[in-house]
This record gives sequence, C-alpha cells and structure tokens, in this order.
Amino acid sequence: MLIILLFFSLFRTLQGVPLSSPTNPPNDFSTFCLRDAESHFGQRTVNDIIISCFVTIFACTWSAIHPNIPAPTDCWWTRFKRQVTTMICALVTPELMTYFAIRQRLAAREITRQYNREILKDFSNQSKSILDCVKDLFHDCPPPASSTSSINRPRWTLTHGFFLLMGGFMLSNDGRPMHILIDGGHRKTPSKLQLIYNIENGIISPPRITEEDIQDRSKGDAISKILIILQTTWFIAQCIARWSQHLPVTELEIVTLGFAMLNGITYAFWWNKPQNVGRPVFLEREMPICMSSEVPAKAIDLSQATISTNLPGSSHQPEIEHEPMTEHFSSQRDGFLTRKLRKSRDALDIFRYSLQWLVRPLWKPLSDYSVHTDRVPIFYRPSIESWHANTAINIFIPVIGVLFGAVHLIPGWFLDFASQQELWLWRTSAVIITAAPMLIGLLTFTDDINGMDSFKTIITAAIFFVLPLYPFARIILLTISLMSLRSLSSSTLQTIEWTAFIPHL
Repeated sequence: MLIILLFFSLFRTLQGVPLSSPTNPPNDFSTFCLRDAESHFGQRTVNDIIISCFVTIFACTWSAIHPNIPAPTDCWWTRFKRQVTTMICALVTPELMTYFAIRQRLAAREITRQYNREILKDFSNQSKSILDCVKDLFHDCPPPASSTSSINRPRWTLTHGFFLLMGGFMLSNDGRPMHILIDGGHRKTPSKLQLIYNIENGIISPPRITEEDIQDRSKGDAISKILIILQTTWFIAQCIARWSQHLPVTELEIVTLGFAMLNGITYAFWWNKPQNVGRPVFLEREMPICMSSEVPAKAIDLSQATISTNLPGSSHQPEIEHEPMTEHFSSQRDGFLTRKLRKSRDALDIFRYSLQWLVRPLWKPLSDYSVHTDRVPIFYRPSIESWHANTAINIFIPVIGVLFGAVHLIPGWFLDFASQQELWLWRTSAVIITAAPMLIGLLTFTDDINGMDSFKTIITAAIFFVLPLYPFARIILLTISLMSLRSLSSSTLQTIEWTAFIPHL
C-alpha cells in the first residue's frame, strides 16, 4: 500500500498537453513572459491546501508516536483507546510529547551504560548523538575498553534501553508473568535496576535478545520512515520557496509547519525506540517460587503480588504472597462497561456506567503516570538523577516550546486577516502558546536560587493564568487557520512548480 501511495505521489502532478496549437499565437515578447511565468508558478486549489496540510499533520503526528508495550491481558479496544488518546494529546500539546521523548532518551542512554558496565564490564563510550555530545561537554567520557559482547550476552545499545523503558522485559515463573522489570517513575531510580539486580543475584539469566531482534518486533519499517521524511521535507521546502518568491503562505500552512518542526524533533529523539511492539520478552525465573497450599495453581494476581527474594544457598526458597487471579494471563480482560454491567442492571447505573465509559478513555490515561505491574503507562516519565541530564532537559524543552510558539507569531505580524477580531485573536493565542514554555523555563531555572521569592511568585501566578488558556489558544489558532481559507488571494493560490518534483502525498 505504501508503494502504491509513493507512485501516486510521483505522478499526481502530471498534466496533459493540448493537441492543437492556438489559432493566433502570441507575439515573441508575450510568449517569453508567459513561458517564464508558467515555468515557475502553477495553480492550486483550497482543497489542495487542506489535504496537504492535514496529511502532513496526521503523518508527522502518527509516526512520531511510539507507544509503550501493552499488558498481556489488554484487549484490542484498550490498546486502540490508548493510541487515540495519545494522538489527541500529541495534536493538542505536541511539546509534551517532545518532553517525554527527550526524557526517555536520556534515561535509555543511562540504562544502556549501566547494563554494559555492570553486566558486561564494558566501560567504553556509547554511540554518539548530538544530544550525547552536548552532555559529554559537562563530564569526562568513560575510558575505552574492548567489547565483551557475545552471543549469550550481546552488548546493549540505545534500542535495548528504550525497550526496557517501554516495558519490554517481564519476569515470569513457570510460564506465568509476574511483573515488568522496571522501577517506578514515582520515585528516584535506584543505583541498580531491577533487571541488573536479578541478573547479578542469579534470579534470571541475562537477556539474549539483540538489537536486530528488537527491531524485528517493531512495526516501523524503512519505507514508512522514508515517506514521512519526504512528506515533511516537501512541505518545509515549499513553504521556504514561497517566502523566497514573495508568495503568501496561509495560516493553516503555518500551523502545519509548527507541527512538522516539533514532531520531527520528537521523531528524532525516539528514532531508536521500537514502535508498536505488541508483547514483552518473558525472562523465566531460574529460582522457583514456593506457593502456599491454599492458592490454586492457575495464576496469581499481579497487582497484589509481593516478592521476597533470597540468594542461592539460603535456607529456604523465596515465597510470594498473593490473591488468586480469576483468569490466565494469556486471556483478555473484559472491558470496563462489561464488568460494571455484571454487577448491576439498574437503568440509572447503566446510564452512569455508559457515561463513564465514554469519558474514561480521555481522563484516565492523562492521570496515568505510575508504573503498573504488567505494563508501563502511556505517559511514562522516568526519573533521572544526573544533574547534567536534568540540566539538558531544562534547557531543551523551553527552547523547543518557544520556537514552536514563535512559528505561530509569523502570521500575526506578516499576513493579512479578514477582520481585526481574527487578527487579535491570533496574536493573543500565539503569545499564550509562546509564553507558556518560557514561563515554565524561568521557574525551573530560578527554583534553586535564593532571594527571588517575589519573582517566583509572579512567575507562578502567570503560569497558573496561562496554562488553562493553552488548549483554548491551540483550538483558536486551528479554527482561524481554517476560516482564513474562505477568502484567498490569487497569489496565495499560485504554486511553485519545482516543489512538485519532491515525492509527497
């Protein structure tokens, strides 16, 4: 299907040549002017603008999303709701997705180094990226060492670190899952990860999965990445070309340009993260667990399990306290509405549960930050102890947010609007989405500075005033950008022909 779309994008701009020449051809001067104009400019319609903008927004946003691995018991509807919720959040607050991408990348980098250092005794430096080089300016690089990877113990890469963060490794006992091997984001990351602790104490063997095996589980392929890059490149190129030729750009294209820029940054930080992996890797426990006699052998309740681990050679085996689970892990849980309707058939309860079922997909994921027993939440924010890493985050996030908002300031001072009300609504909304990350950055930098209590109070009050207006400002910008298409000038409908040679949808 992607190949068909690619061929369609290559041949969509072909035009037919007239079979007969005009009866009265123009003179040489008019012919020269006509050919010179037609060689650079063509015509586009409002539908072309809308389709190109929405295709670019959807393609960039959908491809930038890298969801975490769902629980083994999650049904397809639960997974679909989480992905739609993530898509909505990425459309409303794309800066938030960039924040998660940067934080997860830094955490994955530290996990990779810690695993290679503790398990493989490899102190060599990891693969470099632009962000890694910036961080290395603040501390000494580890001394180089020979690679100690093997078939049984492959050297970890950034992909392994991302795979662990997204819930890719799950501890199992006799084929039954126990919990994912990751520490909760609600507390500081300990000096040793659960995975490393279990390996060093002989509870599990080191995972033998390689980077190629992880990428094989990923649903992202090279063709889709190339198509997204081509689409984004074409859109940015045609905007720059229009400015260079002094042709106006619509407000909708400005909004799309901001999405393309920010989602491109998010996609770059998540480049090594596997995409749409369906199931984790189960690491079988080598030390068996002794269960109480009153517990049935079918399964255990993962949410109520507490594991006490003893090292090999101890006097007794580890025990686990639990409550029985009603179904095996390979089966899928019933939905929220089905479980509630089993308990009550009252008409009022049916109405209330149905309303909760409709609202639940939106509010529940937004408040889901803690790590569950069987999966990592949608918006997982791993804690980072490194001062250098936190400093990098505090620098990058406000700067990226301000740049994203500054893109929307372009139409407010350089483009014409149909009315003064639309002009001032656009300017106010653009200032709000630009000021929000700037205020948060100022508060972060002055948090540890003494003697600035009054300034912090003013910044905090401004944040509480601006943040509730942020989603409304985004909606206003999108609404005005669509309303501006009702009356476009002839120069706005002109297009630059050479940009059509870049493959796009």
